[in-house]
Amino acid sequence: MNKALLEAYRRTTFVADTRKGRIRLRVGQHCSELDALLAGHGVATWAYVTASNPRSVLLTVKENTARQRWLEGSVAELGLVSYPGEGIADDGRWPPEPSLLILGIGRDGAKRLGREFGQLAIVYGEARREAELLECESDTGAIEKLIACGDPDIPL
Repeated sequence: MNKALLEAYRRTTFVADTRKGRIRLRVGQHCSELDALLAGHGVATWAYVTASNPRSVLLTVKENTARQRWLEGSVAELGLVSYPGEGIADDGRWPPEPSLLILGIGRDGAKRLGREFGQLAIVYGEARREAELLECESDTGAIEKLIACGDPDIPL
């Protein structure tokens, strides 16, 4: 990932609307409200993932909405608790991206999910630790899945 894109992730606030209220996450920072939420669910790990704008290429609202529904369905199939949110760039030059805060997902599973949805990186964390930016290696699995399901509303 290039340095400018890496910095853009670091200059983004990742918000999630949870049953305990709105949580704000930043790469490199700890969030005590998230620790309380994790404890309440009996888990110690989390990830923040979007399906929007794969590989940082802007898509239409309709395309991103379809992709987000696909992500929500995938997380539900995994049996994981998630909360909706959005990533909001500090400078406002990139549109907010609908996202999910996913509780109880491990590091490898989170990276796999990020790859599945064409993301260059995701935010990951563990209880009582700072949020990390994890780069996702490229993967063609999502494209193969889209072709197999033939959903015309989800862009390749």
